Amino acid sequence: MEEEGQVNGLSAPGGRGSEWGRISLLDKNQEFFRICDVEAKGFITRTDMRRLHQELPLSSSELEDVFDSLDAGRDGYLSLEAFSSGFSTAFCPAPAPGHRVKETLYQSQWDARLAGGEDEEEQHFSMLLESLGAGNVFEDPGEVRSLWAQLRKDEPHLLSNFEEFLARVTHQIKDAKEEKKEMESALQRKAATHDSEIRSLYEEMEAQIKNEKDRLHLKDSERQQLHSQDLEYQLVSKERELDQLSSKQHRLERQCCELSSEKKERHVENVKLKVTNEELVRELDSTSQELTLAQEQLALLQQQASRLHQEKEMEMYRITEGLQREKQSLMKQLDLLRGPQRERERGRGGRRAKEEEEEEEEEEERLDGPLDGWPLRRVISIEEDHLPHLLLGGPQPLLHQLSEEEEEEEEEEEEDEDDLEEGGEEAAQSDLEASGVDLTSEEGSVSVPERLFKVVLVGNSSVGKTSLLRSFCEGRFSPATSATVGIDYSVKTLTLDNTQVAMQLWDTAGQERYRSITKQFFRKADGVVVMYDVTVEDSFKAVKPWLDNVQEAAGEGIPILLLGNKMDKDEERQVSYKEAFLLAEVGEVHIGHI
Repeated sequence: MEEEGQVNGLSAPGGRGSEWGRISLLDKNQEFFRICDVEAKGFITRTDMRRLHQELPLSSSELEDVFDSLDAGRDGYLSLEAFSSGFSTAFCPAPAPGHRVKETLYQSQWDARLAGGEDEEEQHFSMLLESLGAGNVFEDPGEVRSLWAQLRKDEPHLLSNFEEFLARVTHQIKDAKEEKKEMESALQRKAATHDSEIRSLYEEMEAQIKNEKDRLHLKDSERQQLHSQDLEYQLVSKERELDQLSSKQHRLERQCCELSSEKKERHVENVKLKVTNEELVRELDSTSQELTLAQEQLALLQQQASRLHQEKEMEMYRITEGLQREKQSLMKQLDLLRGPQRERERGRGGRRAKEEEEEEEEEEERLDGPLDGWPLRRVISIEEDHLPHLLLGGPQPLLHQLSEEEEEEEEEEEEDEDDLEEGGEEAAQSDLEASGVDLTSEEGSVSVPERLFKVVLVGNSSVGKTSLLRSFCEGRFSPATSATVGIDYSVKTLTLDNTQVAMQLWDTAGQERYRSITKQFFRKADGVVVMYDVTVEDSFKAVKPWLDNVQEAAGEGIPILLLGNKMDKDEERQVSYKEAFLLAEVGEVHIGHI
């Protein structure tokens, strides 16, 4: 029993020492884990494992190898349990059952050595470091010695692993020191090379600076030399200019003296001119007064002449109206005479009938021809004042000729005008008496119009200007009309608002060769009618040039009527209402359709 108690007593302290070693190792493991897990994540990664480099004599790569050996799941992180169990297994393997007695004996021997003193432990640790060649490797071997002593005391079975670990660490530290020495020597060589390169660069830079200074000095000297030469040249030129200015000053002084003498002479002349000017002003005042009186007399004479001219126009209009009615009466009598004669000639041969018709046409031409042998004149000018004597019919050329001669005589001598007018009236009266018609009754029924308006009809050829004019003046439609050559005209008397007015309607030629003649008739016209054929699109396209000609010759104030003709031929229509109204709106003219 005593022996068993002694055995238990021996084994109990050894068991407690082993348990204390495990507890201290677990505490160390937890301390290592806290060092790695600075962020308190609850796990560590491969990068966190490198933080044990300061606590353990292992390199970063070796610590990563330890992490890979502990990471059995290959998930890239270790928990506290996995780290502690793996770390304890790596540094504290489980002893086999057959060696427990040896471990206990070894532990007892270790305790005896501790009791024997620390000199032997220090000597043994020194021998260990010398055997490993790590005497000068560790800067502070005290921490390694304390760890070695603690393992020797608590975990003697880990001493072999720790010694192997120290051997590897010592070897790696030596290699690192050698690499450090090599790197230091390489850095020294590189620094020496760098110093030599810097020195050569400094020398080269100093040489370049010196060359640049020499070049700048040479350039400054050359520039100063050129500047001095330029200044010398400027000095010479200034001296030359000074000489010129001096000579010019002398010349100007002479001129000043001459001008002063001329000034005195001109002052005397100005006094004389002033006196003369005052005399001329007095003469001008007297002349202005005389001119004012003359202008007043001239205005009175112009008013008298205008009044006489209007009276003459009205008288000529009465005569012309009577002649027109006489012509219509003669035409009716001629038609009555032609009826029986044509019935008598029906039974005769075609040749005789043709000769008779030719004789009748010659007779008609003779009756329609000018009176008293006056020549026919087709060219008419609307530039004349508003004279209502230009009417359609046989007597018109005679009256027109009389009017032209009266105007010529009026320019030469105003007194001869009245005599010529009386002669024209007597000639017209004698012609009417020769025809066997009494004109006094006709003239008695003619009333003098208060106003006369000139209206010009323009447009392309064959748009219906002549037919419209005859329908308006004669009250009948003429389907077969020839193209107008030059200018033709008719007069229509109307009563508007109890006022009798006369409209002088001018029929113009639509051919291009008569455009220059037509433009002259726009100047004194009171209105213009621009016609187009609704069945001919080209006649509508020509309206715009006609409007431009009218506005160019007569100005923009003249009233213009855009008139579309032949509305009865709606099935042949080529110009729409919309186009016509749009053109009238753009040209600011009136519009109508017939």
